[in-house]
Amino acid sequence: MKDAILLGIIQGICEWLPVSSSGHLVLFQNIFNLKGGIEFDIFLHFSSLLIILVFLRRDVLKVCRALMKFEKNSYWFRMGIYTIFASLITGIVGFFLKEYQNLFSNLKVVSFSFLITSLLLFLSKRDGKESMTLTKALFVGFMQSIALFPGISRSGATISTAKICNIKSEEAFRFSFLIAIPAISGAIISEMDRIKLIEGKILAAGFFTSLILGFISIYILKRIVIRNKLHYFGWYCLGLSIFSFFLIK
Repeated sequence: MKDAILLGIIQGICEWLPVSSSGHLVLFQNIFNLKGGIEFDIFLHFSSLLIILVFLRRDVLKVCRALMKFEKNSYWFRMGIYTIFASLITGIVGFFLKEYQNLFSNLKVVSFSFLITSLLLFLSKRDGKESMTLTKALFVGFMQSIALFPGISRSGATISTAKICNIKSEEAFRFSFLIAIPAISGAIISEMDRIKLIEGKILAAGFFTSLILGFISIYILKRIVIRNKLHYFGWYCLGLSIFSFFLIK
């Protein structure tokens, strides 16, 4: 139970900040011998999904309404189409990456992944002026699939990639979390059989802890992105890369 609460705290704080919650979970599980497993880590993302649906409820409703009414000239219709195609790329690449799940708890991989995150964050130091296009959406979707590896922050990789592509900060934030909805949903569904084997009270402890802290951290992330300060976290991820490297036995 204590392990579930601690992992929920880590997930809640780190999920939205561009520092890779999954990478932190692997580090803490290795350092403190915490009990979790990839299926528990994925279940914690259920709270993340709920947070997105609440936090971006207006945007999600606008996208759904535009798609159902086929308002092909509207901004929200385009965002919906871009979300669908980016999610397809994420799903296709993610399907092939799943066979490398045995690497997901490898500290060498985590150390290198934190390094990649830090580089992406450093490159995000620009205030974009353009709107999303299909080509850029596909690229962001591809980067989301790479974030399957612990240490590569999903929010950090997708928002940074969008900003590197000169997308406006607020739109980069919005698109990052729109494409997170199908990605997180798919991950949870794919692991549901194994998640069902985990004791209910352990799932509940991790869920509610990460839910409460997650609402706080997503609000903080939005302020960071709008103020174009995302690159500051590059130093933190670089430090984590070095730290995790020295943990390798």
